[in-house]
Amino acid sequence: MPELMTIGEAAHRAHVATSTIRYYERRGLLDADARQSGQRRYRIETLRRLVFIGMMQDIGLTLDEVHVILYAATAAEWKAIAGQRLEALDEQIAQLQDARGLLAGALLCRFDHPATDCKVMGAEIDRRLDRPGIP
Repeated sequence: MPELMTIGEAAHRAHVATSTIRYYERRGLLDADARQSGQRRYRIETLRRLVFIGMMQDIGLTLDEVHVILYAATAAEWKAIAGQRLEALDEQIAQLQDARGLLAGALLCRFDHPATDCKVMGAEIDRRLDRPGIP
């Protein structure tokens, strides 16, 4: 029989609180594998699932999305969610790169104030003023 862990041991190994494990159980994301003297016990496979849930949250998925991935009947189901998140991450990365470029441009300014004295920032201000369709 595989070694079973207490909820405390599983939480420690997965770097989460025991309340997180209980919450995931209530949400239907994972189940205790056994009970000994009324206490939850977990196998390594369940610990791995717990870590997977954390990884999915780290990439920005909601617990509802994680639930769909965990119980997907086909690869297409989980891949659709992963693809949508990848697109969202690409958009965030592009926005962050733009923000970084603006900040780097402001730091290149030789004068005291980027809003009034910097040619780099002034050019960006003018570009934004010339954009059509902004109310």
